[in-house]
Amino acid sequence: MLKNIAVQGCTLKLSQGTGNISITNDPSDDVKINGKGVYTSMNFSISGFTGGEITVAGSGAGSGSINTTVQNVKVDGKPVLVKGDKSAEITINGQKPSGSGTDPASCIVTVEISDAGQDKVDAE
Repeated sequence: MLKNIAVQGCTLKLSQGTGNISITNDPSDDVKINGKGVYTSMNFSISGFTGGEITVAGSGAGSGSINTTVQNVKVDGKPVLVKGDKSAEITINGQKPSGSGTDPASCIVTVEISDAGQDKVDAE
């Protein structure tokens, strides 16, 4: 099934909870769709996470990378990322209330490309 190729400005979503996701690497400068660089790899960081056992608002943080499901369409010799590609499970570490203080807490999530940032070029 054809899926939109992910470009700069794409949207990521968490499998559960809420938080801020930032892409920490740049897309290709060599190949662009509508003037936006194409992603062949994607690393991200999560901050301000709340969810699962992490109930102290915004205390969770973590990082990971998204894996491609495409093998036949390449940019700079590497397979492109597409809408629906996601990370392996990652552990977000944060805090939960405990008595008069807080205790460590964690939550397992995945991060998925929910919007490719363009809808003109697809890959399979």
